[in-house]
Amino acid sequence: MLKRILKKVFLVLSSPIRYSIRYELRRQPVSFSQSIERELHRRATESAADYVEKHMRNVDSVSSNLELLTLAMEKADLESNKLICEFGVYSGRTINHIASLTNQTVYGFDSFEGLPELWRDGFGKGHFNVNVLPKVQSNVVLIKGWFDKTLPSFIKDHEESIGFLHIDCDLYSSTRTIFELLEHRIHPGCVIVFDEYFNYPGWEEGEYKAFHEFLEHSGLEYEYIGYNRLHEQVAVKIKGS
Repeated sequence: MLKRILKKVFLVLSSPIRYSIRYELRRQPVSFSQSIERELHRRATESAADYVEKHMRNVDSVSSNLELLTLAMEKADLESNKLICEFGVYSGRTINHIASLTNQTVYGFDSFEGLPELWRDGFGKGHFNVNVLPKVQSNVVLIKGWFDKTLPSFIKDHEESIGFLHIDCDLYSSTRTIFELLEHRIHPGCVIVFDEYFNYPGWEEGEYKAFHEFLEHSGLEYEYIGYNRLHEQVAVKIKGS
């Protein structure tokens, strides 16, 4: 009898502790094998690998974005003084690399206010905002502002066609704006490097989608000339229809 009474007293006194332990256990992160984020990235990589197997089996691959930019610049026709442009400058790392590969002027477009809208989980409006313009090489010209505000006047002042285009603006909407405004400056021989073409969750709705809509509208064709096997970058060269 006494033993049963003592057991009940123990259960009553220990219940707050037991509930506290259960609550803390519930608060612990799920195991790595249960991570939704990990599974989404796995699926994205699987779909990107399938895409490579189907469309890029005989295309050169590299292991960094700077390697891909170098490869792409080597395959671009820049002898006729065509324009070299980057959309999405951020820290200036890639535009300075591009500028180191040519004596021509490289134009860099960026609001420097970060993303204008949500891109994907972890990359909300304002992400990539920088307080100051980056330091750039002497042959780089930075053009600050949103693409739809700065590109029209730039096009009026520059009649040349595009020789090399680096698109690093993440969003479908921003990429679509670029192609809509530059459609008549993009001709066969133009090389385009996409920084977020595939291999992340939702890649089919981003730069990839905007590019293929542009192709459908313009009637131009293209070929893949390289990709980053460890990340998201892809390079293409425009061909005639």
